[in-house]
Amino acid sequence: MSYRRKRLCALLGSAVILSMTVTACSGTAADSTDTTESQQAVSTGDTLSYDDMFTDRDLDVGYEESDSVKISLSDDSTTVSSGSSDNSSTDDTVDGVTVDGNVITITSGGTYIISGTLTEGQLVVDADDEKVQLVLDNADVTCATSAAIYVKSAGKTFITLAEGSENILMNTAEFEAIDDNNIDAVIFSKDDLALNGSGTLTINSENGHGIVSKDDLKITGGTYNITAASHALSGKDSVRIAEGTFNLVSGKDGIHSENADDSSKGYVYIAGGEFTVDSTGDGIDASNIVQIDGGTFDITAGGGVENSTKTHEDNMMGGPGGGNGPQMGEAPDGNTPSEKPSGEVPQGDPGNNSSENSGSDNSSSDSSSSDIATPPEKPDSNTNQAAGTEQSESDTSDSDSASTKGIKADGRLYINAGTFTINSADDSVHSNSAVTINDGTYTLTTGDDGVHSGEAVEINGGTITISESYEGLEGLTVTINDGDIDITSSDDGINAAGGTEEMGFGGMGNDSTEDTSTDEMWMEINGGYIHVLAGGDGIDSNGDITVNGGEVYIDGPSDNGNSAIDYGDRSACYVNGGTVVAIGSSGMAEDISDDSDQQVMLVKLDSQKEAGEVTLTDSDGNEIITYTALKAYDCVIISTKDLEAGQTYTLTTSGTQTNVDL
Repeated sequence: MSYRRKRLCALLGSAVILSMTVTACSGTAADSTDTTESQQAVSTGDTLSYDDMFTDRDLDVGYEESDSVKISLSDDSTTVSSGSSDNSSTDDTVDGVTVDGNVITITSGGTYIISGTLTEGQLVVDADDEKVQLVLDNADVTCATSAAIYVKSAGKTFITLAEGSENILMNTAEFEAIDDNNIDAVIFSKDDLALNGSGTLTINSENGHGIVSKDDLKITGGTYNITAASHALSGKDSVRIAEGTFNLVSGKDGIHSENADDSSKGYVYIAGGEFTVDSTGDGIDASNIVQIDGGTFDITAGGGVENSTKTHEDNMMGGPGGGNGPQMGEAPDGNTPSEKPSGEVPQGDPGNNSSENSGSDNSSSDSSSSDIATPPEKPDSNTNQAAGTEQSESDTSDSDSASTKGIKADGRLYINAGTFTINSADDSVHSNSAVTINDGTYTLTTGDDGVHSGEAVEINGGTITISESYEGLEGLTVTINDGDIDITSSDDGINAAGGTEEMGFGGMGNDSTEDTSTDEMWMEINGGYIHVLAGGDGIDSNGDITVNGGEVYIDGPSDNGNSAIDYGDRSACYVNGGTVVAIGSSGMAEDISDDSDQQVMLVKLDSQKEAGEVTLTDSDGNEIITYTALKAYDCVIISTKDLEAGQTYTLTTSGTQTNVDL
């Protein structure tokens, strides 16, 4: 146990309620060079700019001691002085400060340096529209039934953590009303609040939130160790973090922003910092957008994957026609490959969905071996799970029904950079609108989806490892332009699907396209490296699947209830470029469209083969590609730019050779 943790526990055990009188004197006006504050409001589709998020004053940790009021806290003999040490004075009747027992109220703008200990006390800022700076310099304040720091009114309040300082603020009992405001946090502000500096602030809130602003909450530096029964950090209009170190343990969300009155507010913006979040609810949650431009995040939400409360049906039918799939929640057999397949794996040029050179007239030259497959006739329904309809708890309201996602936004979610380790009972990355990932490193373990969007999932870069999930990536549409993606899922690896709230995930036995047109659901892969190890379908779309480039490797199901590639019964799969190797079962195998720009072979084998090497060579014995299958299989789909119509190839599977004519 750390020294600070030991001290905090000792204080909790020995805190007593004492009555005391504190005097203070007014300080000089706050820094007049502060830039004009703007209430930033954004639509759900906007992206945010660092320069718009923070003023120069938010980032400025400086202050002049000679122009500040110094408050030295002590249960029996608190002293208040103003001016430099050579010209200090003490007065308990100073304009701008009132003292009522153990409550110190600051009514004028200025800078106040606070040090010492109060086992029961409160600092109140009631300064109308003036700016107030509170410098915490080894301050230790407990307020049992209210906020240790209460900003009742101010133009803006800055809390600066002095360099090298260790500060503690606590609430130890149920909050009691002291005015018309619902004070429910250790630091509670009715107006804009900014925290900065390089010191440390430890907050323990046994019955409420850690830090709350009913306007904007900004943090631009410092170390924060917060344990709270409810949210650790909460800003009604926004939470904006430029930098800092955050160790957050919360009974609800770790970081929370929600504005039920103005849909253009209620957003979270993070430019950087180090975050360790252990939340009973969501790790990060906003009623509008979430944008993350950098930082390091270690998030455990809802106790992690082992506490998942999702109730997916066992033996759920997969893909068109159903069939008995793997039991939900069980990881598929096999291990994620440590190396990419050998052989040339070119990045095909993007194409379109039609071609003068059809590549699907394939036949086997060995009549005793398996033929190039003709897929079974599809039934009338597609039972893919639906995106965008999962959420019975999709709002961010402060209710008793806990959402347990890693990062969640009701609006759009943008991640431009950062390192993320997320273990969540529900989705790891979730938006009720759209998710855009431009870069970053992700290690995701989830009881539901790795990345889930109610609309579009777009991935433009980054390294994404989803080590455990129900479904890896899910959205109404899924577009992958670049990135290094490795997915392990008990059901579909990548799923583009839609439906209605009442139907749940697509509705068992119902055609979800009655509610969402197949034209609005699709999957497009234009680049990147993708590996999927799936218990259900490898990649699955209620609409078209189009591969224009990149490398796609799929270890699909061994059972016949799902397939490596699955698409809607009024849709098609096109391969126009890149490399595709899809290994799985033959029972529900889907063919590739004749209108593809690139040659594709689909081979159904006469018996199931054990996991092992799958090699394709040309008529001269030159290796086209080798892939190590991780599970038993009896169907192989391969497409690369090196395949040519009219040529004969040899497919070697577990020592068995099959001749394939294109």
